[in-house]
Amino acid sequence: MADVSPQQLSLGGPGTAAGLTADDSGAVQSLAVLVRRIAGSLDLQQTLQDVVQAVVDHLGFGAAVINLVRPGNMCEVVAAAGPQELAQALLGTRASLETWHKLLAVCEPWGDLRFLDHRRDQKAAQAIASWTPATPPLAAADAWHPDDILLAPLHAPGGSLIGVLSVDLPEGGRRPGAARRLLLEQFAVHAALAIEHSRVHTLVADSEQLFRAVFDRSPIAIALLTEDRIVTRVNVAYERLIGRAAADLVGGYAAELDQREPTRSGAGPGPYGQYEVHFTRRDGAEVWGRVNCTLLAAGTAEDPNLVLAQIEDITLLRTAQARFAHAATHDQLTGLANRALVLERLEAALAESARTGSSIAVLFCDVDHFKEINDTLGHAAGDQLLVGIARGLQQTVREQDIVGRFGGDEFVMIACPVAGRAAAVSLADRVLKEASRPVVLDEGPVVPSLSVGIALSAPGDDADTVLAAADQALYQAKAAGRARWRLAGER
Repeated sequence: MADVSPQQLSLGGPGTAAGLTADDSGAVQSLAVLVRRIAGSLDLQQTLQDVVQAVVDHLGFGAAVINLVRPGNMCEVVAAAGPQELAQALLGTRASLETWHKLLAVCEPWGDLRFLDHRRDQKAAQAIASWTPATPPLAAADAWHPDDILLAPLHAPGGSLIGVLSVDLPEGGRRPGAARRLLLEQFAVHAALAIEHSRVHTLVADSEQLFRAVFDRSPIAIALLTEDRIVTRVNVAYERLIGRAAADLVGGYAAELDQREPTRSGAGPGPYGQYEVHFTRRDGAEVWGRVNCTLLAAGTAEDPNLVLAQIEDITLLRTAQARFAHAATHDQLTGLANRALVLERLEAALAESARTGSSIAVLFCDVDHFKEINDTLGHAAGDQLLVGIARGLQQTVREQDIVGRFGGDEFVMIACPVAGRAAAVSLADRVLKEASRPVVLDEGPVVPSLSVGIALSAPGDDADTVLAAADQALYQAKAAGRARWRLAGER
């Protein structure tokens, strides 16, 4: 199987949801929950069980197991999710750390994951307790074989192996794609953080040491501030999130904590409380964070008050939400506004025109002979043509105007406001000219044309009235020979 490139697996910026779909939203939400659990819980067993259960619930795998490195360099299965017989067969089983290193060494790298094809040397795998699902292998080249192994090594900050997350029974019997592998890597990172977090709490004896260790090693970005927001100390996670070294932050003003999201400010109008921030790092990456600022103690002149500021990185969650919201209102092929958004914007434009006494123009456009293009060149060529036409339509309008795909080969343009008939007709002429430019398809250049119906709004018109008038004018343009416009109410 071909390797997945780092570009395919990379998030790009902090939390970019590249390759994610609406089906992955549950996994993104689970990651946010796991981050909060890691920061606030000492129950490692429950956290690791939550990890494997989330993998099974949201990543399309029917089975997930975590091996934890124990004292004496032994790895023990401590968490399992999936079929009941899986937990019965594996929980509590052990293998040496050396055995695991040998197994990982013969696996094929998939980004940060490791994959062992059943056709490769299985000697290393046989030394570790395993559970093989009773599922017949599929014949497809990318099918998942019952003896295939997909592993996510869990590493401590220093790089040592502290556990392994393994998965089986992928959805549809196919090897997972790059997006699912990326999400599995993220779950593995948080499982490793949970293990490291638990170890910190086990090793630290008193409260002061506990605070220092958790502060420094926490996966949550933490800073100590004076009441007037001057930074006195930050942890590594805070440096990473802000994109600046501690030496640059300590002694300066924590401006990032002032960049509140207007609609998500939460409680606490002053320096304390919970709210969300959105800021741009020096490298240009956008970051969203959930802030919790807590006053640690009443201070004195010698020992002033300190504020503990924690920022949970919710960039992955917020960018994924933005992608899902965009997908719900935009055409996936052309990127234009879809039918629902066109109708919403048209109603808003009509309300504004009624308030100001202005007029809007609606152009209903249809690609001439589109069915013949689909029938002769194929649907892929038809899609290419629609994308090319959409690009041209966008170039003919002003910034405030709206271009949308209404469905099939129909496009709707809303010019708001428009200076009467002359301006609407001028726009239609530009559309016809732009639409007649050749579009280069895989099969060669095609010269398309559009038929356009124009309707100018009148006081009291609603969206259905204006669209119906534009649609009727469109049919008149087609009846007159296509590749032309007609204005509603004119012969």
